[in-house]
Amino acid sequence: MRTFLTTLAFCLVLALPSCSKSKSPTLAETQPEKSPSPKQSSATPNAASSKAPIDACSLLTGQEIEAVQGAAPKDTKPSTHSRQGLTVSQCYFLLPVAADSIVVTLTQRADSFEASDPKQSWEEIFHSEHETEKERGEEKEAAKPDSIAGLGDEAFWSAQRFGGVLYVLKGSSYISISVGGAGDQASKLQKSKSLAETILKRL
Repeated sequence: MRTFLTTLAFCLVLALPSCSKSKSPTLAETQPEKSPSPKQSSATPNAASSKAPIDACSLLTGQEIEAVQGAAPKDTKPSTHSRQGLTVSQCYFLLPVAADSIVVTLTQRADSFEASDPKQSWEEIFHSEHETEKERGEEKEAAKPDSIAGLGDEAFWSAQRFGGVLYVLKGSSYISISVGGAGDQASKLQKSKSLAETILKRL
């Protein structure tokens, strides 16, 4: 009798692992892994299809700058930073005579889920109707930008003591161009417009 019970207990011990193994597939089949919801799966292609920010230094070639300034840049110095959902890429085109150098800045939508529309920033800069008394006082000292027709979606020339800055909006981004060197504001505006027309073809 004792031998029979010992043998039976030994058989049960051997039988338990085989039983648990046989039940595991059944449990797995009744509780399959959850597949991603349509909303989750659709988010991945959107993130993958987002465009990388454009480098401002790629917007002009040495030959194009030479055609305007009379000399090709000997170096380019890029810089990029993000602010308020926007990516600002700037390129300093260093010419042989430093005073002749050109600065191009491109403001575009940031490559993130918190990106904002550059058009909104443009509207706040050039069409904001909410001005403080301090800002009105500053406007008396600095002339308002002049509207430039026939360039991009909208363009403004901001005259400064030494030259000026041309701002151009196209689509969902905008650029600014500052041209150094000799010449009055009229000649620098013409040079800036020529460069802007070249840049707009690449945006």
